[in-house]
Amino acid sequence: MKKTKLIYVHVGLSSFVKKDIAILSNEFELVIFHFKLATKSRLPISFIAQFFFLLRRIWSAKGLVIQFGGYQSYLPTRLGKWFGKKSIVIMGGTDSVSFPSIQYGCFHKKYLRFFTKMSLKRATLLLPVAESIIKCDYTYTENDFPQQGYLFHAPKTKTQNQTIYNGYDASKWEPSNDKQDNSFVTVAADLSSRFGKKLKGIDMILEVAPKFPNCKFYIVGGNKLNETVPPNVILVENMAHEELPSFIANKRFYLQLSMSEGFPNALCEAMLSGCIPIVSSVGAMPFIIGETGYVLNKKDPDLLVKHINHALESSSPELSMQARNRIAEAFPLSNRSSQLIGAIKQHLPN
Repeated sequence: MKKTKLIYVHVGLSSFVKKDIAILSNEFELVIFHFKLATKSRLPISFIAQFFFLLRRIWSAKGLVIQFGGYQSYLPTRLGKWFGKKSIVIMGGTDSVSFPSIQYGCFHKKYLRFFTKMSLKRATLLLPVAESIIKCDYTYTENDFPQQGYLFHAPKTKTQNQTIYNGYDASKWEPSNDKQDNSFVTVAADLSSRFGKKLKGIDMILEVAPKFPNCKFYIVGGNKLNETVPPNVILVENMAHEELPSFIANKRFYLQLSMSEGFPNALCEAMLSGCIPIVSSVGAMPFIIGETGYVLNKKDPDLLVKHINHALESSSPELSMQARNRIAEAFPLSNRSSQLIGAIKQHLPN
């Protein structure tokens, strides 16, 4: 039987995007467009290319799926309205926040805010990966908004939403039987950006690392930092996603001290690798880790030192296995697959 055709728009083939493409390709025929966001100067070119791509293909498609709200979702949701096609926006986190202190988030920038608001308003369905993307209190830092989420920044949005958590294949991430004592790891992309270091909490790691000279702190993607770091901080080049399992498997703890997150893949994959998590009280992270790790409620280096000391003193192999089981049992890939396909089918015309 011929598959239903969908237009699928993304801004880059991250592991998250590749996973969703694989899920959807099992059920639908995907016509894929890469909206390139490399530089602001290229935006007009990207819009023009997207417009003609959509104009040629929207007639034969049953609907449009856009990975994340932003510039890339504006034309698909507008043309979807014009041509009577359903448009579904998968929301990941950046598209629901504004952090003036670090100039980050789709709702921080004037023009990007407009394009995001209009996209969310015109879409048929919004599929956030966590409830916090819809609306949540925010207390981790004191100099930003007391709430985050698209309904805080765009309260007039009436579009239906359905939360579908990320999902993971536990068989691809296995703990090592030879964990390196006192080892911490974090994975951070875009550290060369103006906000990357603070956004991902790398500033906190660099501040507390000297207090733990017997520990090693590995920062994957840290080679983008253009500064001198403490001797026990190891800056690792970005690596292909398929190389991460073997690198993370023998680390004891995983640090995710971000100022903003949706439902971070790196955290969940590290937990599947048996890393005990230490996370900021941001986005879905406290919910993700449950009782298997440590939550930093305020961006406070002294409080982080206490959590690390507690982790070093009391963490056990049993807690490591609990962290793995938490992800494997609560967020299997099969759940995301069935829910994502089901939600899209429900909103497409017969």
